[in-house]
Formats: sequence, C-alpha cells, structure tokens
Amino acid sequence: MAFIPKTARDVLRQLRGAVIGRTSLSDISEGSALSLLLGAFAEELASTERRLLTVRESFFLNGAVGVDLDARISELPPVGISRIGTTHSSGSVLEIRRAAADTAEALTVPSGSVFQANDGTRYITTIDVVMPQGDAEVENVHIIAEVGGITGNQSTNTITLVVSAPDEIISCTNTQPLTNGQNTESDVDLRDRATAYLKSLSRCQRSTIEYMARSFVSSEGERFPYAKMYEDPEKLGYCELVIDDGSGLKVESVSRVGRTSINTVSSGGARTVYHEAPATGEIQPSQILVYLQGNPQNQVGVNSTDYTSLHERGVIYFKANVLAAGDQVVISNYRVFRGYVAELQKEIEGDPDSGARLTGFRAAGTRIVVNVVTPQFVTLDIALSATYDADYDLVERDVLSTIETTINSLTPSETLIISRLVDQVMGVTSVRDVQFFQRDSTLRAENIDTIDARHALRVTTNSLQITTTSRD
Repeated sequence: MAFIPKTARDVLRQLRGAVIGRTSLSDISEGSALSLLLGAFAEELASTERRLLTVRESFFLNGAVGVDLDARISELPPVGISRIGTTHSSGSVLEIRRAAADTAEALTVPSGSVFQANDGTRYITTIDVVMPQGDAEVENVHIIAEVGGITGNQSTNTITLVVSAPDEIISCTNTQPLTNGQNTESDVDLRDRATAYLKSLSRCQRSTIEYMARSFVSSEGERFPYAKMYEDPEKLGYCELVIDDGSGLKVESVSRVGRTSINTVSSGGARTVYHEAPATGEIQPSQILVYLQGNPQNQVGVNSTDYTSLHERGVIYFKANVLAAGDQVVISNYRVFRGYVAELQKEIEGDPDSGARLTGFRAAGTRIVVNVVTPQFVTLDIALSATYDADYDLVERDVLSTIETTINSLTPSETLIISRLVDQVMGVTSVRDVQFFQRDSTLRAENIDTIDARHALRVTTNSLQITTTSRD
C-alpha cells in the first residue's frame, strides 16, 4: 500500500475533530489559543510524516539519493556495486612532430612524456612510441589526462604544448577530441546503472557483458563508455566485445609486441602451447615455427588448418599428429593488448584461483574477444547562421564542439541521425539556423550508417567544415 504523507491542513482537520468530539473545548476559531496550539502540533506532525516518507523511499532505488542510494546499491546481490568516481579522459588522438633535419635516425618517445592543452591540463603518453627513420610525425599516440573528470575533455587541436619529451619533438596536436572523462557518477546515472545491474545478474547475456564493459574502470583510471557485443553468425559461440573511449582507438596505440614464446612438447605428446595474452588477433602460420626435436637448424612451418588459435587466452590447440614429443614451438612477431583492454579481457575470462575477485563473464564453450572499435570518420559541411549580435567565432567554436561531442558519443554500429544533430546544434546559444551538406556539395547530408557492427562513427581534424550560411 502506498504511503501518502498527510499535509498540515489534513492533520489540523483531524485534530480539531478529535478535540471537539472528545472534550468540552469548542473555541477553535482563527486566532484562538486552542487554534494556535493545534496548528503548531499539525505542522510538527506533518513534518514527521514527510520525514517518514523520506526514510521509506530511501529503501528503494527509485527514491534513494546520496549516501542512502550508495547504501542500497551496496546491498544488491550478490556483492553489490558502488558509485564510479572520476575517470580520466584518454584516447589515441595525439600527433607529434619533429624537424625534418632530425629524421635521419629512428626516435623513441618514451612512455610518460607530457603534453599540455591550452587550458593548462596535462596529458601523459602511456606507451613508448617509435618514430621510424625518415618520418617527421607520428599519429594516434595514446594519452591519458593527469586529472580526472570532465576537465580532461578537449576539442580538436587544443593539446599543443610539449612539456616533457625528447628535445627533437617540436610540436604536437590532438587530431580528435577527447570526450570520455567523467565526473563522479550522479544519482541519476547510478540509479540507471543499478537497474541495468539487476538485469545483468545472469552474467552471460549480451546486456550483461555490455553493462560490465561500460562500468569497468582500469587500474589507470580509464573508463571506456562505449561498448557493443557483436555475435558472428558464421562462428557459433564466438563474440566480439567492441569497445571505444570516444576517439576511435588504433590497435597499435593500446598494444605492444608480445614476448617470444618457446614451448617444448612433452613426452606425452601434448597438443597445447601457450603465448602471452591477450593477443590482438589470431596467431598466423607465419608467426609459428616448429623446431623438430628442438633443433633450430631443422625448422618447419604449419598451416592454418593444423591448429586453432584462442588468441584472447594465449592458447593454441594443435591437431593430432602435427607435433611430436621433443619438438619446440616458437611463437613470435605478434602483438598483445595492454592496459584497459587487457584488464577487461581478464575480467571476462575470470580467474579460477581468485574466483571471489575475478568471477568471469564467459559461459562455458563460448569465446568473448575484446577488441577496439574501427573508426569510420565522417565528413560534413555545415551551413551556419547566427543571430546578428552574436560573436560568430565563438558560436562557430561552440557548434563544432557540440557536433564533435555528439558524434564521438555514438556507440559502435549506431547510426548518425542528422535531424538529432540539428536539434543539438540549435540548442547552442545564438544559433539561428543550421544545415548539413555532403562535403563540397549542394546535396543535403543524409543519415550515416556504419559499415558493420565493428565500426563507430567518429570525427577527426578535417571532418567538419563550416562554409556559407546557405546553399539553397
């Protein structure tokens, strides 16, 4: 039964009736001593009713707020969840350059190099970056903000200062926006996530995996808010969890070269060999060598039909009679994910030796492979009209920022609806009208679909171009 708190008027009416019906007192006219006393009691009792409602509502997700909401979600089965704190903005967005005179040799820009945005926010590279001999620039360098929260989010071409890097580095810029920095989770977002959590308790459904990925925070404080499960209809039991931080990640920027693996086949004729995991793709025949009886002078290759590569787990299963006892299997020249992707894959696989900490999300007999999204960059011309008294440069900047944020917030496989984009831009202060066209054309832009479920629509430096105010 719903609890509806009584108002002071309702309480006063009941008090007056009780006094008149049960006592000889009758002077309840406005301003009398009895009326004033009953009014004071009514206000206090009504206040108690409201407090009781607050206490009652605090025991439900829809009514609880603040610390009460934190307490409720911590009690959810089996072990509860907690509010996500600030997460750091990150992405493979930085382009760094050196002078042409310094390109005679390869240059390594070490992990931990520092670059700064125009507003003073600093960003750190997360992996060693090699600029090959003859190359004056390198793109898609992965960076992470020093500070958490939305402060780390940036529009394109705003990270332009070199703070700490090799002397040969003369300039930098971010060719894509950073959008995934988040402040501490709000009550509304936490309540929505708690509801999704309850739906995900089966732990192996599609919605469960996507929920887990969007909630996962790495040891470095990164959170990738965009995740989509792709189920391959031609490979039963195989799924890819495609994730992105909003920048359109490049595999090279979040991976490194895997260690060479040498496995000796035991006398029992074992058919399983191992390598570092999670690899960025299936181990190819060109990456496998077999030394017969362990003799490097007697090398043989293998065919793709000779084995099955479970690269996300670092396991290769060879078919019968391919290997013999004493053979050495050498696996090299492959790449492995690091950081966020590697930690998320481990979370999905689980750990039999630490079931309470890593319980796993993969059903028996299935594969869930974490992979980064393939960016599909869009190009649009924008005919913008502002109010007569507006600072057009400021309006243009705000419009570009709005469009960048909207497009880079699309989940993998999500369609860009032009009408929704127009609605977003029309919400910018001083915008009078906006139209979207195909690049260098008078044809109106139409909704844009992704190539397939593994792609996500994103923008880069030259994606958006504001042109004339009208093309009609």
